[in-house]
Amino acid sequence: MSLLICLPDSFEPRILCSSLQSLDPELKIEIGPENVQNPAEVEFAVVWNHPQGLLLKYPNLQAISSYGHGADGLLADKKLPEGVPIVRLTNETMANWMSEYLLAVVLLKRRQLLEHASNPEFVEWGTAARHPGNQLGILGLGYLGKAAAKVFLQMGFDVAGWSRTLKQIEGVSSYSGRDGLTEMLNKTDYLVNILPLTDETLNLLNTETLSQLKRGAYYINVGRGQTLVEEDLISLLDAGQLSGACLDVFRTEPLAEGHPFRKHKKILITPHNSCSTPPEAVAPQIYENYKRAISGRQLLNLVDLKHGY
Repeated sequence: MSLLICLPDSFEPRILCSSLQSLDPELKIEIGPENVQNPAEVEFAVVWNHPQGLLLKYPNLQAISSYGHGADGLLADKKLPEGVPIVRLTNETMANWMSEYLLAVVLLKRRQLLEHASNPEFVEWGTAARHPGNQLGILGLGYLGKAAAKVFLQMGFDVAGWSRTLKQIEGVSSYSGRDGLTEMLNKTDYLVNILPLTDETLNLLNTETLSQLKRGAYYINVGRGQTLVEEDLISLLDAGQLSGACLDVFRTEPLAEGHPFRKHKKILITPHNSCSTPPEAVAPQIYENYKRAISGRQLLNLVDLKHGY
């Protein structure tokens, strides 16, 4: 029996393979569907951006693992094998990298360092320049959102969070529902979007919702590009409702060279690198789920197909 790794070369599938085999030297691993010797032997698959319908080729597949915190890319495959459970990854290293990115962006804006970089005469010598406001709102209080909330609390921010269900996180004001979203946005100076892509979050961030933020608020998207209506963001920036935005994810990736975001002075673009999946760090979790899958035990981080994460 074998474990299939189907990842882009940029995700370093061979390092993941080595990390898994260091945990179990007897584990048979096949990298890429083109190298599968016997499809009937594949019991577990680790995938990202796999071809539609690929997983139907493996009749004895016991579980499928997304190679990331999100599962929307995997669930976009409308030809998944029926009844095969899907899991995703949660990892402390990934959460730390995401929190590090978010803190860097917020402090970059708060201390207005980009303005200093573009204009050395931005303020008088010896004068501190700080973007006003201390209220940070997080959309999505899952594993990554909780980790980020704790970091910002330690930095002295007033932190609130919005999610599908109310969460209990010490020091964090929790909201849910459309009324809760409005209430949180009304008092937010920095809005961090870590939402997964679901039917409910598609196009959630638009003129109506983002106009509920404090005037001059700053928007950061590290969740999914499809949660934001891109044209609406540009209008809100031009009108001064938003003072700026940092975008790490987009509807179409890589972002086209001619996209309006690239030339907008109020938008900071990063190439979907706020967080990545470190092979050595996630290998133990993948191997544990592999063992659980082939022995019929409860899987870790099982995806709720109804909610999409």
